[in-house]
Amino acid sequence: MLDKCVKFEEKSSRIEAAGAQTNFHRRRCIFEKIYISLHYDYLPIMASKYGRSILRQQYPIRTKGNSRCPSHSDNDVILQCQDCNILICVTCSITSHKTHIDSFRELSKIHNEQKSNLQAFVNQTDNEEIPKLKEEIMSSQRKLSTFEQKYKTISESIFKQRDRCKLEIDKITEEYIAICENMEKATSYLLQTHVSNLEEKLEALEKISSECKQTLQTGTAVHVYDSVSEVHEMDLDFPPTPNIDMAEFTLNKDLQSLLKQAMGDMKISPNLVKSGSRNSAQGLVTGPKFSNIGVSGRSSGTVLYRFLESSTVITQLLYQHGITSICPTPDGRAWLCNMHTNTVKLISNKSRPLTKKAKVLQEIQHKSDLTDISLDPTTGRLWFCCGDERTIYEVSSSKPVSKYTIEEFPASLCTTKEGQVVVGTWGTQGYNVLMYTADGRVLHTTTVESSGTGVVQSITQCPVTGNIAVVSSKLFRGDGSDPDNFRRHVIVYNSTLQPLVHYRGEGIQAVTPDKFDPFTVTYDSKGNIVVGDITRNTIELISGLGEYIKTLHTNKRDQGPVGIQNNDVLWSHLMFDSGKWGLKLLKYYND
Repeated sequence: MLDKCVKFEEKSSRIEAAGAQTNFHRRRCIFEKIYISLHYDYLPIMASKYGRSILRQQYPIRTKGNSRCPSHSDNDVILQCQDCNILICVTCSITSHKTHIDSFRELSKIHNEQKSNLQAFVNQTDNEEIPKLKEEIMSSQRKLSTFEQKYKTISESIFKQRDRCKLEIDKITEEYIAICENMEKATSYLLQTHVSNLEEKLEALEKISSECKQTLQTGTAVHVYDSVSEVHEMDLDFPPTPNIDMAEFTLNKDLQSLLKQAMGDMKISPNLVKSGSRNSAQGLVTGPKFSNIGVSGRSSGTVLYRFLESSTVITQLLYQHGITSICPTPDGRAWLCNMHTNTVKLISNKSRPLTKKAKVLQEIQHKSDLTDISLDPTTGRLWFCCGDERTIYEVSSSKPVSKYTIEEFPASLCTTKEGQVVVGTWGTQGYNVLMYTADGRVLHTTTVESSGTGVVQSITQCPVTGNIAVVSSKLFRGDGSDPDNFRRHVIVYNSTLQPLVHYRGEGIQAVTPDKFDPFTVTYDSKGNIVVGDITRNTIELISGLGEYIKTLHTNKRDQGPVGIQNNDVLWSHLMFDSGKWGLKLLKYYND
């Protein structure tokens, strides 16, 4: 890890020296500084109390019950090194552990103490914990049988009420249809009568008009006088048009709430919460609406799911190398990108025996600055982008193949289920998100920031709505060497890159926009967004509409990037309490 920090300083120095050569190199310098600050700010030099545990050699492991020293097989272990929390022999005490002499304790002297502690544990377990656990199991089993019948009864009542509502709706429908039929007949009669009256009026006017014409040509003064008198006596007004707007039907826009009122009130316990609010143990949650903003062709509806009381750790793997992005595969492995070494590694979710280190299955070393990776959700192939070359690559048969070059400098990318490639750029005069076809034709583009220095740091696509979420990181003061000089937030776009949501930490307790610091974003299968916060060392969950749901994990030490497997297994790169870097695989939904 110290080597990484030294490389960071050396790389920063090289960037400063190169920055004075040309305008291109100055821009490249800023980009490198931004990324170094963004990706190394969660890899600090550990304090001295952790340095010992990181830098010391890896001691051989002694098997349980074996009294022989694993490093010196001829010696028995007689001392405990409290600094390392292992048993050692005399030879160890004057060699590899000689600097820990103040922490030595004789095994024979701590025997009775530890035996007493062990006996106390056994007594407490046998007399208290085990009986309590058995009683709780029996109590829960009794409740299980009781509540199975309770919820069966509730379900039957719901179905009965549904049938009653259907009957009432059918009755109301019949009444409304009968009214419509009667109104149709009444309207038809009125209009037909009106037409008959108009026709009679027309016939009378045509007749008297013809007589008047004849009088004007051949009639005497008496004939003219009589005709004028007849015209004056005649009613020339048209019959009034009948009012046919006697019925009107207005669709109710609040249909769902009224139907819920008709069905009845479903009461749930206080520890059950809805999406957008803080939740607690075993909470039923109303998930993202399929009629998401900016997405058409989906019916309105909700998805119900449950959270675990707290996120459960499935696996822990030691991985001391830097990671700037994680792409888990459907079969449980993961591609890990390190832009500082231009390498991509495929690892297993199973650790090596004894060492607990992640097993590397494949490694790709690229010739230039590799900035981000993405897995095609359809083909399963790996894609990556290079800022220096401004080129998009696809890995075919373990070999990177150049697909096309773009005009801007790519910093992040995401391959979509529609076969498109969404690229986030960096720049000193603003930065953008662009959507390309697989062969490099621009489909859509949007400006994230039109001025200033910054970068689109992470991109992900929602498997439910097809929306695109990104992390925007804009420099607001100083230069890119200080990560605190950036303001970051999450933006959600629709499938044509029209902005829908700007999320800046709203709803998270005691968090203001300047304290919210997202590093990576990724969607899960429910359409919720997982956000890794590298300043507060947390993993947050927000809905696809930008509403805070809950904090999935809080790390005591540094938090790195995150990724989601297709069965909602969360991969997180972080520093363990021991001071070592590694990966945790977490579950947070109660399937």
